[in-house]
Amino acid sequence: MLSQGLPVAVAATCLLAVITAQAFKRLYNHPLSKYPGPPLAALTLWYKAYYDIVKDGGWSEHIEQLHERYGTIVRIAPNELHFSDPRAYNEIYGIGTRHTKQPEMYSCFATDLSVFAMFDHHEVMQRRNLIGPFFSRRAILKLEKTVQEKIDLLTTRLLEYQFANKPANLDLAFRAISLEVISAYCFASSAHTLDSENFQNEILTAMDHTLPMIWVFKHFPLIKALLLGVPECFASVLKPSTKGILDQRKQMGAQIDDILKDPSPLHAVDHETIYHHFLTPQPENQRMPPITREWLLDEALYLRFAGSDTVGNVCTVGAYHILHNKDVHQKLFKTLKEAWPDKDAPASYETLEKLTYLTAVIKESLRMAHGVVTPLPRIVGPTDSEISGEIIPVGTVVSMGASLVHRNAKIFPDPCSFKPERWLQEDSAELEKYLVSFSKGPRSCLGINLAWCELYLIFGTIFRKLDLVPDNASIENISFREYFVPLHRGRHFHAFVKPTTD
Repeated sequence: MLSQGLPVAVAATCLLAVITAQAFKRLYNHPLSKYPGPPLAALTLWYKAYYDIVKDGGWSEHIEQLHERYGTIVRIAPNELHFSDPRAYNEIYGIGTRHTKQPEMYSCFATDLSVFAMFDHHEVMQRRNLIGPFFSRRAILKLEKTVQEKIDLLTTRLLEYQFANKPANLDLAFRAISLEVISAYCFASSAHTLDSENFQNEILTAMDHTLPMIWVFKHFPLIKALLLGVPECFASVLKPSTKGILDQRKQMGAQIDDILKDPSPLHAVDHETIYHHFLTPQPENQRMPPITREWLLDEALYLRFAGSDTVGNVCTVGAYHILHNKDVHQKLFKTLKEAWPDKDAPASYETLEKLTYLTAVIKESLRMAHGVVTPLPRIVGPTDSEISGEIIPVGTVVSMGASLVHRNAKIFPDPCSFKPERWLQEDSAELEKYLVSFSKGPRSCLGINLAWCELYLIFGTIFRKLDLVPDNASIENISFREYFVPLHRGRHFHAFVKPTTD
């Protein structure tokens, strides 16, 4: 019996020795050993997984606490550093950087073939050049009418609440209009989000229920493979809340199938769609990989997701702060009324973007809402790189969250207060480089021009035409958990609606 147990004891001893040696190396003999941080974070990725999953999207919140304790550079994983020095943001993400995206992070969205998730710099630039013209300012201005028609429909739907004598869910309403705009703009189709009762659309509900799965997919890729590998009919049974997402996937897949079978109907739609650019590449992009259904579907699904949550959240956060600050609300309405005296006549995007106070309100809303709240990990390369005055070894994962830039008191004094005036001061142009809601550099948001158009038209239309009164509002209505984008828990932000009197 003793001899039989000996090999097990030897194996266990060897395993313990290996683990101990690896732990010693990570703590004391690793290129990142000189940087401060929790010892457990230096030892294992489970440290981050705990805050992502067990603490319900609490990682970015915890990072702020780590910087308060350890300083501007913190080791947050065995091979990862996080920065709080504002200059580091541009050094990680800015123009001229060639750091690549971390695969473990971007593969958890299950859109691996989209330009968002790609890693190869050359291929990414080809794809961005292919899609870029569709999101140019010139293209946006041509399709401004399409955007405004959807916003007018939102206004009509919100005004129905004055007769129902109940408050409207502005969180869902703003996300609904954003999803409807991106669907109309990119695909010449409707998501019918504005037709849903109380804006309770299945797609939006499914997004809220499935977002927490991205961290499970990130830390447990086998679970992702198993869930995404089963037929869709089984997936909807295993997780019923995904029905809206699966229906969306089927709808978009069917549209792509029809287009690949016969592209001629593309010429019959009211305006160009994203598929026009995918299927008719320009001469400089002729060496693109073969067009496949999987690629088109991944691009379409990501564009729809990215185009709905970010803009919708900015509108919700902005509306809360505007209505919470009486002076801001009155000044904004006065600005809009002077530039737009007849509210029944249309006001163009170009007219609204010239209103400096409206611009300041939108910028402050972007700063308070952050955009993507998860620190976006990059792998240092192709050589060692200087970040925040330190030479960081090639292969190191580095990141900096937008919220740490936006809440930096040295750049934005009293950062937790909504102050549009900070964007109207003589030196406010200097603040522009620290507004990173759309990220910066070669991998910044492709849809930034469309987002700005939406924000001007939504904020302008809503606060010129509607008189909104918050219903039992509190800061908890816009508090969030970090699941790449903000996920609002608890009661959403509601307001009573009636038309403005003049």
